[in-house]
Amino acid sequence: MRCDSTNILQIMYRFVCKIFLMINPFRKPYSRIETLKEKILFVLIFSLFIFLFLFLFKPFGLAQLKTGIQLPISLGFGLVTMFVLFIFKFLIEPIVINDKWTLGKSLLWGLFVASTIGAANYFYINIIFHQLFIFKNFLLAIWTTLLVGIIPVSVGYIISYNRRYRSALEKASISPDEVLWENEVIIRGGNPKNECKLNPKSIVYLCSNDNYITIVTILGDALTKTHLRGTLRAAEDELIKNTSFMRCHKCYIVNTQFADHLTGNVQNLKIKLKPHGLEIPVSRSKAAEVTSRFR
Repeated sequence: MRCDSTNILQIMYRFVCKIFLMINPFRKPYSRIETLKEKILFVLIFSLFIFLFLFLFKPFGLAQLKTGIQLPISLGFGLVTMFVLFIFKFLIEPIVINDKWTLGKSLLWGLFVASTIGAANYFYINIIFHQLFIFKNFLLAIWTTLLVGIIPVSVGYIISYNRRYRSALEKASISPDEVLWENEVIIRGGNPKNECKLNPKSIVYLCSNDNYITIVTILGDALTKTHLRGTLRAAEDELIKNTSFMRCHKCYIVNTQFADHLTGNVQNLKIKLKPHGLEIPVSRSKAAEVTSRFR
């Protein structure tokens, strides 16, 4: 019975280990590429946190010091922290960190940096108070720095990870035009009583005549006209998210996906469309914009 229990435990242990190795978060890539602004902000915020934490809460024996020297001593800790972080951020990290950097390496690197700050602050205290080097106190200083620094480091990693995650999503996202092409567009022309649902890919052009809008669509080689009561300006607002539609005349909006080439001159410019050789007039005020668009 014991052998069976032992075997089951061993199997479960191996299974958990395999799962952990498969989803091990510490092996996930973690980009540490930072801009100059991000580096400066990190150094300033972390150093300011160390200074304010020590001055306000006065842990680790600072409360026993005279009131007059608590502020400069705490400020000194902040300056030492700033100096060490500056060395790491601007001189060492550009050499050490590479494209294969992972979350695990980043966490270990953060612990190493914090330990270095603790060591530097220990020597700072020794110089200020003319103390001898004691290895036990040296390790205590490093441990203290790790405890104090875990808050800003953790918050910094969370903010950095979320910011890079959002940035990756934005880079991988589909543009609004591509999303719009896959869905129907509703054109009302400003009149709530109208509602025309169309695939924007099928709209060739829109034109206005008094208080009516004509929407010309294509299916295969056949052109279809849909009439709505409304204004072209309202219809333009309903299509504004899709940059393929262009207002080329006070009476016309054309889908540039169907445009072939321009004909005429500035005085009599027209857009030649592929379906049936249709020609859409271009107003003089829009001539420069249209010409630039089709250049």
